[in-house]
Amino acid sequence: MATVLALPAQAATVVQDAGGSRGLSLYQNGPVGQSFTMVGSALTSFGFQFQTISTTNANAPLTFSLLDGGTLGATVLAQVTGLPATGAARQNFWYDFDLGGIALTEGATYTAMVSATTDRLGLVYGPAANATADGYAGGQLLTSKPAFNAASNCTKGICDANFRFTSTDATGGAVPEPASWAMLMLGFGAIGYTLRRARGVKVARQLV
Repeated sequence: MATVLALPAQAATVVQDAGGSRGLSLYQNGPVGQSFTMVGSALTSFGFQFQTISTTNANAPLTFSLLDGGTLGATVLAQVTGLPATGAARQNFWYDFDLGGIALTEGATYTAMVSATTDRLGLVYGPAANATADGYAGGQLLTSKPAFNAASNCTKGICDANFRFTSTDATGGAVPEPASWAMLMLGFGAIGYTLRRARGVKVARQLV
């Protein structure tokens, strides 16, 4: 009965569209990263929207690093590789890196960083070239090499990658939905009835 009543951890999915469609070369300007504010307490996956900017270059694996802080020089918490299947030139697509469930601090700032060894892929970012509003207030786009000229709105710190991540409540403290509450109460009632009945049988045997 306890197994049936076990409640799963609550999941969260954050999808951030920065409002742009430009591709930033991972090889020329990388590693490239995005600082973000954590939602939940265990990060299960992190994805970026990529763009094929050079079909003549080989499709080599990408290296993803999760950093503890809001800069590219922060401590590396985890690192994985992945090989996305790319399409036609200037075609945008999503690719997610599986992180399993890394325990993080909700509300803290971390950086998702990605690098490549060829110039095939670019990271899709925004906002539009003439925009003045921040695409994502919880972080910003970060590059290892100068990627924007003085006239670019990205020099104002308002550019962000198109990214998404999934997380769970690692503490298991999710609030049950009404249906789960009903099952929980029914289960406790059944357990109580069983224990009470067992005690009753024991007393009856003692009286005989």
